[in-house]
Parts: sequence; structure tokens; C-alpha cells
Amino acid sequence: IAKGYAVERVAEFLEEAGKTGYLINVGGNVRAVGAKKGKVGWKVGIENPDPDSEDSYIEYLEIKDMSVVTSGNYQRFYTVDGVNYHHIIDPETLMPGENFMSVSVIADDSGLGDAFSTALFLMDIDEGKKLVENTDGIEAMWVLPDGEIVYSSGFEAYTFEYEM
Repeated sequence: IAKGYAVERVAEFLEEAGKTGYLINVGGNVRAVGAKKGKVGWKVGIENPDPDSEDSYIEYLEIKDMSVVTSGNYQRFYTVDGVNYHHIIDPETLMPGENFMSVSVIADDSGLGDAFSTALFLMDIDEGKKLVENTDGIEAMWVLPDGEIVYSSGFEAYTFEYEM
């Protein structure tokens, strides 16, 4: 959660300096403050965790004064004997979690979003959905190993269709 915490401290520093209308992107942690000039919010893409897909992004969001944080198995990993091992370790098995390809969380605070995305990555889907649905100000999107996408009840309110 250190990256999420650091993003919040940068946002706090910019706020104290009187800055408004900016986006901070620190590899998987995005913090939107205000809106782009003349716009409602900031448009953010969630990267596709499937390296074989032709689609670079799997979802597009419009956010304002909140964070989007993604935890996944597709960026930070190492390979041993042809097997990829990512960095999100299940404390029960002491091995990388295998429930999801990625979990993205929308939250007011990037540090909280970071904690939730990591925790949800290691929970089973039913347990994770229950936690999200019982926590105010948190929405989530899970990408299952087969590519299926599952949303919490309020996540899709932030999505939009991207047109090139």
C-alpha cells in the first residue's frame, strides 16, 4: 500500500499548493483531483491483463476526486522454468494468488484503494464482493483467469464507451 499512500501525500502537497484539476498516475495507482478544464472528470483506462489480447484496455472510467487502483499478475513478475510468478503473495499458501488476473478498485483515497485491490486479489470472489458491497465508497472490478469480468454493484456507473 506504500504506492497508494505516496500518491495521497503528493495529492495533499499539490492541494496545499493551491493546485486543482490534475491527474497523478503511478503505475497502477491513479488519483484524479478536480476535472480537466472544460470537462466533467478525467478519463482513465484500465489495462487489459491478458498479454495475448489485441485490446490494450478492458474498461474506461470517468472519475473526479477519487482514485482507481489495480492489482494484477501481469506487470510485476519473474519467470522460472517457463512459469510466471507475480508479487501478490497469498499468506495461506505462501505462493502468488491465483484467483484473478487483476482487481481494480475505485476509492476516494489511493492508499485505501491500494489496500483493497491487494486484499480483494487474494480473496475468493464471493467473499470479496461481500466486503465491497458492505463498504461505503468502494467499488471493484475483478478479471477472472478465463477473462470474465465481474463488477460490484456500483462500478459500472463510472464506465463509458471509448470511441476512437
